[in-house]
Amino acid sequence: MLDLHTHHKRCGHAYGDLEDYVQEAILRGLPILGVTDHSPYFYSHENHPYKQLAMSITEFDVYMEEAVRLKRTYQGQIEVLIGVESDIFKEHIQLYGEMYAKYPIDYVIGSIHFVSPSGIMESLDFNTASEEQKQQEVLRYVEIMKAGIDSGWVQIIGHMDGFKRGYPAFTGLLAPYVDELLKRMAARGVALEINTSGMQHACKEWYPSFDVIERARFYSVPVTFGSDAHHPDRLTTDWEKVRDTLMLVGYRQVVYFRQRKPFLMDL
Repeated sequence: MLDLHTHHKRCGHAYGDLEDYVQEAILRGLPILGVTDHSPYFYSHENHPYKQLAMSITEFDVYMEEAVRLKRTYQGQIEVLIGVESDIFKEHIQLYGEMYAKYPIDYVIGSIHFVSPSGIMESLDFNTASEEQKQQEVLRYVEIMKAGIDSGWVQIIGHMDGFKRGYPAFTGLLAPYVDELLKRMAARGVALEINTSGMQHACKEWYPSFDVIERARFYSVPVTFGSDAHHPDRLTTDWEKVRDTLMLVGYRQVVYFRQRKPFLMDL
C-alpha cells in the first residue's frame, strides 16, 4: 500500500502539517508516502499571486527542506518520497523543468487545473458554454497534457480527466483523445494516477474513469495510486477498491519513483 498524492496547509486549501500526514501514514501501516503539495506559480512576477491555490515561490525552498528533514527523521518507520503536484503550462514547460532540476525531488505529478496561466480562476464554465467552446477547451487540455507527457520532468499524470469534477460529461468530450494520450504515456514511461478524490465532487467517481483504466492496461501504461488527500484523515481513501479494480483489469503492480526512477510494488 502507498499513497503518492497528498496536500497540506501550505497550499492554502488543505489542512495539517507535513508531519501530520507522515504520522498518520505510519499509523495506517503505509510503507511509502509521497508528499506532493501544489507547485508555486514560478512564472509570476508576484511571490504569492493565488494564496488559496498554492504556496509562494519563496516557500518552495522551505517545503523542500522540511520534506528532506522528515524523510531522514522517519527513515526506518516509513519511506517518505519527496514530490510536487505541478501545474502544466505549455508556455512555461522549460521554466518548470529547470526549477525542479534544482531540488531533490523523487517525482513530479503533472496536473491540469487551468489551461492558461492568464486564465487562473477564470476557467470555462462547461455547464453554460457552447459546443464549439467546449471542443476548443478540450483540444487545449489535450495539447497541454501532451506537453506534460513529453516534458521529461513529469513522472505521473494526475487526475487525467479532472475537469469532470464540476462537469461529469467532460469524460465523453475527452474520450476521442484518450487512446492517443495513453499510447504516448506508455512510450515515455509516464504513469497514470488512479486518484480517488473525485468521489467528493459532482462526478462521484475516480479520476480517471474505469474505461480509461482498462485502456491503460491494454497499452501497458504504468499506474499508481493517489488519494489527493487534503486532510490527513483522507489518506489511502478507497485504496482497497482501487487495488481490486486494478487486479480485475490485469494489473499486478503499481509504480512509484525514487530520484525520478521507477520502482514497482506488488498489489
